[in-house]
Amino acid sequence: MKHRLLIAASMMLVGLGLCAQEMSLLDKARAAYEKRADAAQAQEAAALYKQAAQADPKSYEAFWEGARACYFYGNYARSEAPDSEKLDIFQDGIGRAKAAIALKADGAEGHFWLGVLDGVYGEAKGIFKSLHMVPEIKAEMAECQKLDNTVECYGPDRVLGRLYYKLPWFKGGDDKKSIEYLEKCVNGCPTNALAKLYLAETLKSEGEKERAISLVKAIVSMTPDPRWAPEHVNIKATAEKFLKKWS
Repeated sequence: MKHRLLIAASMMLVGLGLCAQEMSLLDKARAAYEKRADAAQAQEAAALYKQAAQADPKSYEAFWEGARACYFYGNYARSEAPDSEKLDIFQDGIGRAKAAIALKADGAEGHFWLGVLDGVYGEAKGIFKSLHMVPEIKAEMAECQKLDNTVECYGPDRVLGRLYYKLPWFKGGDDKKSIEYLEKCVNGCPTNALAKLYLAETLKSEGEKERAISLVKAIVSMTPDPRWAPEHVNIKATAEKFLKKWS
């Protein structure tokens, strides 16, 4: 009897050790992601999230956070890479987002990052070669709005606003709809510089130059929200270019 208790206790300790290892992988991935301004850390975050998901295939967080890491790695850290390389990174992220949704269909994060990654994948592939993906992007954002419209700080409005700006008019592009969605995002999440940048571009295209300039000036002078500090460097640089060009 005593021997059996010892075996049971040993097995329990092994199980606890495995859990600790899985959590350690996820923690390491999150720590690397926080340092994503460094391209090597961005790549490491994507790799570590993959390991964490392999260690715990039921971890919703490992999959959706991994999808987010793939987005940053391909869209920012590897922004100058050939489109073929970025397509591979985004495809990896799409797979992780789909896995997250399979684990938790009512999780807004999985749907959000699937839609976002579909979008950047389409941009890397070419807008006219990927128009068939637009209905899926819209569907994922609609699902997000149903589940939690504030996910990623009113992210669905930000994505839809950008989508309507990017689409050609004969495929549903609509600057007025773009402005409507982006204003919702900016009003709901005033610290998100990317939403302000997107809104400025759409306003400029609609002839509202003064409002557009006011927004890019606000981006240049704003204190970055800690949640998006690594992204803010690129966003601010783009805002400065717009300000010089439009003034």
